[in-house]
Amino acid sequence: MALDTVNNSSLVRTNVWANEIKDVLQEELMLDSHVRWITEFPDGDTLNIPTLSEMTVRNYSEGGQITLDDPTTGNFTLTIDKYYQAGFKIPEKFRHDSFYVQQAESNFVQKLTRALLEQKESDVANLQSGQTASNPNTINGIDHRFVATGAANVITLADLQKAKYGMDKSSVLRGNRRMFADPSVTYQLQQISNVIQQDVYGGNAHVKEGMNGTAYVGRFAGFDLFESLFLDSGTAETITATAPNAGALTSVAAGSYANMGVGEEAFIGAMRAMPDMDAWYDNNTRSDVYHVTMRYGVKLYRPESLVVIISD
Repeated sequence: MALDTVNNSSLVRTNVWANEIKDVLQEELMLDSHVRWITEFPDGDTLNIPTLSEMTVRNYSEGGQITLDDPTTGNFTLTIDKYYQAGFKIPEKFRHDSFYVQQAESNFVQKLTRALLEQKESDVANLQSGQTASNPNTINGIDHRFVATGAANVITLADLQKAKYGMDKSSVLRGNRRMFADPSVTYQLQQISNVIQQDVYGGNAHVKEGMNGTAYVGRFAGFDLFESLFLDSGTAETITATAPNAGALTSVAAGSYANMGVGEEAFIGAMRAMPDMDAWYDNNTRSDVYHVTMRYGVKLYRPESLVVIISD
């Protein structure tokens, strides 16, 4: 690639657009609020995080012998394994012939930003695969992965209540629980009569109609319900329930949605390189070139803070 002169005006716009990309990434990613982002990262692409054992409380009598536990630690590994690039070019002829070239450049930047957003959203949504497929992933006696119990695997309010039960038994903080579901799933929930009746839910219109301008649908069984178009539609699974409904064998076909109930610090991540835009003039193609890279890693951190309901 031949790099001759740099278009100074492009560089100025590059700095503005790079900041715009970062702002949008921080503001629009819903699942991001459940990622614990590591701000200090050592050299290399792997971070080792020590995990501490729980403390044991024992009875004590005055003057008796005290018991001290030796500290035991485990190790949690986070790897920077996501490295993406996106870019576009404005050919010289296009710049000559288009009266709206600056508007076009701005629109291309917005589309580029949207592509980065969607990739990051998909990566976080895919963290449901941190659970074991075709397994109830039981924690504290309650399943954290199960198939929806409605006819033809349609999600029900009882499924959300089971998800709440699982998080309650694991002492997951109640103040920041969200359920992310495909629009077809939120539609099914809104049809449930005892959900949309105002006399049952105190006249809260958000439960029935959602909130204008957002993906927020309403509050169901202790979860703030949000729509997402980026949830996994994975392979077929057969899961034998353990609790509640112990022994129930449920199967779901490929292409079903992995709806995610997410609690505090469910995921952990590290942004090694925030989106940064470069610009140059390429003599080979006679074009202004704009290019962005982004590098990070994300992983399931607290399994007890994730419940996956697989539904059609």
